[in-house]
Amino acid sequence: MRFRYEVVCRWYDDDEHSDEVLARVVDVDGLFADIVPPERERLVLRGCTVAPDELTGDFHLDISGSPGSQWWHLGDLVVHAVLPGGDVVASACVTQLVDGEDFGPLPVRYSLFKDLRESGTCRVVEGFPRPFDSVWPPVTLIGCDNPGLFRSEPREDARGPYVGLRALDPNGRIVAHAGVVLDVTSVTTSAVGGGLFDVVLDQSRYGECSLIGQRPEPAARAVWRSWQEGIPAERNLWAPLDPHGRMWWNEIAANAPRTKPTAGVHHVDGTYATDEFGVHLALSEALVGPGRFLGGVHSITGMYEDWWFVPGITLVWHDPDVALDAVPERFFGLLKYLRRNGVEIHFEPSEPDFEDRLEDSVELGALVDRWITGWARAAELEPPYAMLDNWHLWAGLPGREEERILAGDALVAEHAEDVELQSVPTWLTVPTHSPAEVTRLVQEAGLVPREPETFMRRGLFDHPAPKPPDGYSVRVTPGDVIEVVVTCDGEEAASGLIAVVGEDAVPHRIATKPEHQRKGLGSVVMGVLAREAVKAGASDGLLFATAEGLHLYRKLGWDTISDVVIAANDKGEA
Repeated sequence: MRFRYEVVCRWYDDDEHSDEVLARVVDVDGLFADIVPPERERLVLRGCTVAPDELTGDFHLDISGSPGSQWWHLGDLVVHAVLPGGDVVASACVTQLVDGEDFGPLPVRYSLFKDLRESGTCRVVEGFPRPFDSVWPPVTLIGCDNPGLFRSEPREDARGPYVGLRALDPNGRIVAHAGVVLDVTSVTTSAVGGGLFDVVLDQSRYGECSLIGQRPEPAARAVWRSWQEGIPAERNLWAPLDPHGRMWWNEIAANAPRTKPTAGVHHVDGTYATDEFGVHLALSEALVGPGRFLGGVHSITGMYEDWWFVPGITLVWHDPDVALDAVPERFFGLLKYLRRNGVEIHFEPSEPDFEDRLEDSVELGALVDRWITGWARAAELEPPYAMLDNWHLWAGLPGREEERILAGDALVAEHAEDVELQSVPTWLTVPTHSPAEVTRLVQEAGLVPREPETFMRRGLFDHPAPKPPDGYSVRVTPGDVIEVVVTCDGEEAASGLIAVVGEDAVPHRIATKPEHQRKGLGSVVMGVLAREAVKAGASDGLLFATAEGLHLYRKLGWDTISDVVIAANDKGEA
């Protein structure tokens, strides 16, 4: 009789852990399940600022206190009565999603969210905050060989136990883990035979126990079963799965042996790339083979291992129209990221318009990559963190705690929606050849557009370098970031910085005091900065110009690369 699962306790001692196998199990029933839906309950919302006729459908309730917080789902909210003072009597199916630390003082804020956007507040929601116990259906171990070893108390010599199941393939390789509480409610002789038992495990304490994995949802059942038959050796076995199943397929693949891509031509079967998971799995099977892991859907490098891009990879993507119809922006963003990292891409059949857009965006993204390093250095910011198709910076400025800078205009709507949900003031900066379309997308996501800028470039060898007017002198401070100050009678009149990174130079913070404007001092500063940057090895200048500085840079011969759309989530001082 083949055992598909093992019941294990995991014991921790400092940073080490060991797994103790308590029993082997032929199969499991009830493991792939959702939480039992809650019953409807009455709610009283005191001082609610949301109009009663808008209080319908699914809402989220955020309770923020000090230091605790809770996040609740109010499913199918229905208003039954409106009382004086904005009080509302309603009902909903109530489920707790996040339980923060214990509350100290009474909660200071009750906020209602519709579609993850704040709709209004309540003075109080009666009965909240409160504890909540998720109700999970029981799990039955079918054909368990040793239920007598189950125990719920930890040993005194180690930290633990973390309990649960691990799924096995025919070779005994661990496929996945699942958290299961070992609270035995019944043990009966199993029809499987062989001295085995069927064991029912109560899961009412699921949220209170330390578990070695999360309980899988129903969409994972077919995936686990497939992988428990062995590492898949054929392509597209995931194709019949829905998006949740495909997500689980890639999660299970993370436990498979790792194979790095090799140089050469790789053919992508795009027939089933009907969602973002399908696109990723089709690419994974082309580069590393079926049953292997390329990385996360949103981060194919770096998150799980150093994959890096092997020089000499060529992708031939067959039937690209499938992904273009289903997930055009996700497909574009992924291919752009691959191209920016040296992967050659061809389409079969050809998609000329899409290929031209891809090449244009790759060129723009490469220039953004070059600019951002110098800009962060000149602005004295922490080095930016590279993501799939964007850069993330911690600016730490009033009204601008964080900033996300896209390497072109792929996935704008997705990024804008995410930025809008950030809890701190965050900017989204998008270099683009389509500023009107990008502006529309960021506004639809709820962001507030700021004054646009212009991405510009110029060779530095022949940069104009006018002399300062009579009565003005120039002071140069060399370094990784070169500083130029123009003075008059010992007082600063104009100044600027330039960061040199290899052959690139990025001017920053070019400014002239109001009383010294219209004397050409900006041109003087830029000319000296260009000269000093060339001395330091730079040949090419890149900058983002504000509307105020655009005239100066155009006069000095800087060319426009693209427009730059900037928007903020308006969660702090602008």
